[in-house]
Amino acid sequence: MVLGRFYFKQTANGNLLGEFSNTGMQVNRTESADITSRFNLPFIGTYRSTWFEQNEQSLDLEIQYKIDSNNRIYTLIWSNNGAITFVGEGFVVDSILIGDYRDDELNLFIRNHSI
Repeated sequence: MVLGRFYFKQTANGNLLGEFSNTGMQVNRTESADITSRFNLPFIGTYRSTWFEQNEQSLDLEIQYKIDSNNRIYTLIWSNNGAITFVGEGFVVDSILIGDYRDDELNLFIRNHSI
């Protein structure tokens, strides 16, 4: 099981820059995400996310408002060709999206959060 945390700042062009760490790491690492959809609302959209652990990793990232959250909580889904790899939730503080993510119990999470 991987349990992690992250933050993202959004550039003027809509791309994301940030850092992450998880239960399998001893240090924080950088992560960036290039926006692949139209940039209309802060953080909402689809991205191509890239980061390094032992080697380069890259997944699709979708960020949307969590259902019934009054647009205050975000749901994040990292996937590869439609197969979900990580899921997370976050919120914005001082224009920074901070949150957590995990790789296990995906089906339970999806059922409970109506993604």
